[in-house]
Amino acid sequence: DRCRFRARRSTRRTVVKATRSMQSIQTPETVSKSAASGSSEPVEAVSVVVVGGGPHALAALAALVGGDGKSPVRGTVAVIDPGSHFLDAWCGRFRALEIDRLRSPAYVHPSAFEPTALVEFAIREGRTAELEAAPVAVQWMPTTDHRPEHADSSGASLLKALPSSALFRDFCASLEAELPHKWLRGTATRVARAGGGGGGGGSSFRVQYSAAGEPHELREVEAAALILATGPVGAWSIPPPFAPLLSAASSACGRVLHSEQLLTQGRGTLREEVARRSGGDGGPASVLVIGGGISAAQAALTASRAGHRVVLRSRRPLQSRPFDIAVGWLDVRHADRLRFEYLCLPPTRRLQAIRDATAGGSVPAPYLEELQRLAASPGSSLRIEVDEAVDRGVCTSTAD
Repeated sequence: DRCRFRARRSTRRTVVKATRSMQSIQTPETVSKSAASGSSEPVEAVSVVVVGGGPHALAALAALVGGDGKSPVRGTVAVIDPGSHFLDAWCGRFRALEIDRLRSPAYVHPSAFEPTALVEFAIREGRTAELEAAPVAVQWMPTTDHRPEHADSSGASLLKALPSSALFRDFCASLEAELPHKWLRGTATRVARAGGGGGGGGSSFRVQYSAAGEPHELREVEAAALILATGPVGAWSIPPPFAPLLSAASSACGRVLHSEQLLTQGRGTLREEVARRSGGDGGPASVLVIGGGISAAQAALTASRAGHRVVLRSRRPLQSRPFDIAVGWLDVRHADRLRFEYLCLPPTRRLQAIRDATAGGSVPAPYLEELQRLAASPGSSLRIEVDEAVDRGVCTSTAD
């Protein structure tokens, strides 16, 4: 519970739907595959299966087998993910968008029972310079555990600082190496109750997955408990006028890019993709960025730094917050109450509560300041526009 990860809309993984009947839980993309479940591989038995390999999955593993050695799990914890290790996709996303710093303070990390673990890792590795003070105007307390060694030269708590992406990545790699688990590289395609006869009251779960590199080879693992750590799911947010151009296959329409494609299609960095889609002749191109969050800001800055003419258009004026969520959720004096109120809500209202707490996309202060500075410069090639009707416009492609 000490690990308070934001629900990031940027993470898109396999959608799994749960039912209480004997019908299996299937994704729309894998219905035909899961119907043919005859796998020649023996079913492997473990204690817990975690589906997903991002920060939330690592936090779940740490909560299960980490801490003071009194693990609530007897037996093996298996992790199913297409990557080769924890945070594989997460690191790829940060590289693609060239994001070098997190928006979460240094005590928000996957080591579930040790809030100071990341700071202590930075101190031990001599990397406290990678912890940057968060631009928070109000006073807040991340913990009541104040130690002199966890403060910077000015006396400010390093637990409030924002870690670099590289520091967070390396800390998570060290945590992964300490936690016993079995990595099953592949994509979960089907989940069903097992061993319960009719009525769906089985005592365990059976998870079918396709092995990485062998999509037609289906394997199965059975566990008493199942954790879905796939992150937020759903369709990409695409303004209707641009949807036909994004899905079209013609070369003229190939200049419309969703930031998620950088990760899902392995297209390299955003800077490289903008250069490819602008003709690749090295000259300036006109780039329109739709969005009002950190990905849109990073895309606009990247294109502008590369010398292109950029318009950043959003439904409402850009807003800046130090974190993706209200600071009260990160303040020890209020966080327990807010979490309690959230858990008291019926499940049908929790998603809206998360949306209310995040209040839409926001841009880190340094990004917003640079955007505003560039837009205000004489002869600037970057413009910031607000268009509440961006979803109702008309977009057409041209041959040039």
